[in-house]
Amino acid sequence: MAKNRNTSLLESELYYLISRFLTTGPCRRAAEVLASELEEYQLLPGRLDWLGNEHPRTYEDVVAANRHIAPDHLLQICKQIGPLLDKEVPSCVPGVHSLLGSGKQSMLRTPKDCDSVRFKASSYAALHRGRPPERPLNCKNPPHLVKVHRGRELTGVQRFSSINPVSNYEHMRLHRRILGHLSAVYCIAFDRTGLRIFTGSDDCLVKIWSSFDGRLHSTLRGHSAEITDLAVNYENTLIAAGSCDKTIRVWCLRTCAPVAVLQGHSGSITSLQFSPFAKGSKRYMLSTGTDATVCFWQWDVNNINFSDRPHKFTERPRPGVQTVCSSFSPGGIFLATGSTDDVIRIYYLGSGSPEKISELHEHTDKVDSIQFCHSGERFVSGSRDGTARIWKLHQRQQWRCILLNMSATLPGAEAMSEEESYFKPKVTMVAWDRHDNTVITAVNNHLLKVWNSYTGQLLHILKGHEAEVFVLEPHPFDPRIILSAGHDGNVFIWDLQRGTNTQHYFNMIEGQGHGAVFDCKFTPDGQRFACTDSHGHLLVFGFGSSKPYDKLPDQVFFHTDYRPLIRDANGFVLDEQTQQAPHLMPPPFLVDVDGNPHPPRYQRLVPGRENIAAEHLVPQLGYVATSDGEVVEQVISQQTAEHEEVTVRRSSLLDEAIRQLREQQDRQNQPGREAALGAGAGPVGLAEAQGPAMAPAPSTPRRVSVNDRADVQSPPNVGLRRSGQVEGVRQMHQNAPRSQMATERDLQAWRRRVVVPELSPSTYRDQEDIRASKGDEEVALYNAKKRRIIYSSCRDDSDDEPPTTKRTHGRSDTVDIMDLSCEGEETASSEVHSEDNELDGSDLESSNDEEWNSDSSRWHSPPIWYPKQPHVQRVLGLDGRRRY
Repeated sequence: MAKNRNTSLLESELYYLISRFLTTGPCRRAAEVLASELEEYQLLPGRLDWLGNEHPRTYEDVVAANRHIAPDHLLQICKQIGPLLDKEVPSCVPGVHSLLGSGKQSMLRTPKDCDSVRFKASSYAALHRGRPPERPLNCKNPPHLVKVHRGRELTGVQRFSSINPVSNYEHMRLHRRILGHLSAVYCIAFDRTGLRIFTGSDDCLVKIWSSFDGRLHSTLRGHSAEITDLAVNYENTLIAAGSCDKTIRVWCLRTCAPVAVLQGHSGSITSLQFSPFAKGSKRYMLSTGTDATVCFWQWDVNNINFSDRPHKFTERPRPGVQTVCSSFSPGGIFLATGSTDDVIRIYYLGSGSPEKISELHEHTDKVDSIQFCHSGERFVSGSRDGTARIWKLHQRQQWRCILLNMSATLPGAEAMSEEESYFKPKVTMVAWDRHDNTVITAVNNHLLKVWNSYTGQLLHILKGHEAEVFVLEPHPFDPRIILSAGHDGNVFIWDLQRGTNTQHYFNMIEGQGHGAVFDCKFTPDGQRFACTDSHGHLLVFGFGSSKPYDKLPDQVFFHTDYRPLIRDANGFVLDEQTQQAPHLMPPPFLVDVDGNPHPPRYQRLVPGRENIAAEHLVPQLGYVATSDGEVVEQVISQQTAEHEEVTVRRSSLLDEAIRQLREQQDRQNQPGREAALGAGAGPVGLAEAQGPAMAPAPSTPRRVSVNDRADVQSPPNVGLRRSGQVEGVRQMHQNAPRSQMATERDLQAWRRRVVVPELSPSTYRDQEDIRASKGDEEVALYNAKKRRIIYSSCRDDSDDEPPTTKRTHGRSDTVDIMDLSCEGEETASSEVHSEDNELDGSDLESSNDEEWNSDSSRWHSPPIWYPKQPHVQRVLGLDGRRRY
């Protein structure tokens, strides 16, 4: 036989180890035969001389040269392979090692092989105790949807994690970024159908957008200061906006007509929401303010009639206290509020009228975030003392809490550095997942912490943000998903089960750095979410194609957005130029941030102008469209003297009197205005001095050249403006003509429009029944806890208990369960104003002014009371959010 000279050294050593292993077992004859064949075919490791030449060796020579090798050396090697491989690539059955295994148990497995493992079709059709099998956590690839749905057809059931894996959310992308406001936008909300987006900005406007294609449907005007919160009622018929001007305005969503202007606060509105409470036709809307008041506004769902005087609770144990956050229970029976005096107050709506039932004093610093769970009577509160507490109603109407210490770390984590040990954590936002199994807290060290809501155990620490986080938004139906956003411009979608980041977006604005994200909301179906930022942008994310948004320009304003308004004694407004209510004005035009109209193809995006010819779109603003689509400015109106005479004769006597009175007032104010301009008034002063009253007379043809327009045009930059710059869109009331040349067809289409569609009757009834049943459960639970006191003893000894004192808790990782004897606590400083003894608006203002003047040496004015100074730091609680 030919000698084998192609054997590698590793193979020769393996042959030798096999023969040595056989010598110690029962197969000794096989070992002798193998040793003789190894010598015959020269398969044993050879010997090298000093010149490097290889020489064959006998079996006995190899054994003598390797006396350190035991006969069971090969067996020991095989025993160590399994544990070492498990550390790198875990097997499906830990601790079980086999040289003959396959798949995840194979000794030849690699990470790539394990990641590419997929469930077979039969696996999705299998059932274990009536339920489909759970996919292993290390199966990273999404399941095959065809096989998943085929398995559901065969078994009738399927796991939600298989039908909708978390990896699907990686496909959510930015559809469009729209500049629609001239200032930061702190508030955003969806209607109950998810078809409309509402944004409230510091430019005093509330805008209604389409979530499908981004079109601007309407602008709600009336507020004179920054918008602080928005709320949509559960019937999807009303939207309410709170503002720093101390008022609440309510509009009809179908027609955008104003419904009510509520003036019950003497400070800025900090939170605003409709109660889920549904009993008969009576409904409640809640508002809190920097004046430390909690107002319950009662309204009727049938005639949408709001009461003029709210049921008010004034919670001011000392000057300077503010109520900054609030949250309703799922049934609307309980309300929890947090304030700057470290106290949580609980209100009850199940006895016919609101009443305060408890005060919780466990926190040692401001409580600025609070949130009820989605089902049940639990709520979580976050404080600047570095703790969050999960509260639950127990016997004797007491509220127990589980302490969540923000200094806690995961087991096995590295010890904190000396610098971190001196850092004081503060809770900036709290939230629940959709199934209330976990609580998520945002800390001022830019971390998110996920806790078990029943035990208080820390489950995950989510890292990724580089600045404080004030937005935590759970998915509307998926308990695994939560969205976070912060002042660093980052938007994250997190997987709460694994504690990992699923999707990430950075809000980078070209030429201006990043924009801080101030608010974010999901649509009710979870298919889209929208964000607002510090530069006035609206960002729409979602699944699917972005093609419907491609028709929209980057800057979307109506030319009437910033026109001056006239206010009556009740707070309702009229457009100063047209003397009409804003919702009754003709259809507006789309312009950019500098006030320049968009081309005709964009004007058709305005509701009511879809079918208008191009030649009738832009000339109403003094511009014409050329054949190539460019917009050129021209003479605004060339009305003849005869036409003016006919117009004057047709005008009513009242209109003529108003015109004469305005001209007389202009002549009286002319010297003062010239003096102001002569003193070197800046662009802002010039714009204010040249108000609508200084527009040329209608009979005078006005001609504006392109060069003249270039002299007064605003700088082309968008977003936040420097002090002294005047946005072009704010000057539209100077350039626009007095008469809107809208046709009767325009006005009819504008009147017939439905801005926000109503809920279907079946959907509305189902949702109302669900809310009513949850409310009944909460009332029954509260009464059961109350009756338990009577049945257990003959008297209630809560009055004999000493008052609860505030305790300071150390930073321990343990969970503290506490009993709080807070039943019916009423402090002397808590004043309840019912409808019988409520002061009217004038009395409220005068009494507040006198109190302020008398205690001015002790009071510190909250920065939010100076909205005209953008450089002043502002702190506002909007469901726990701070405003900077």
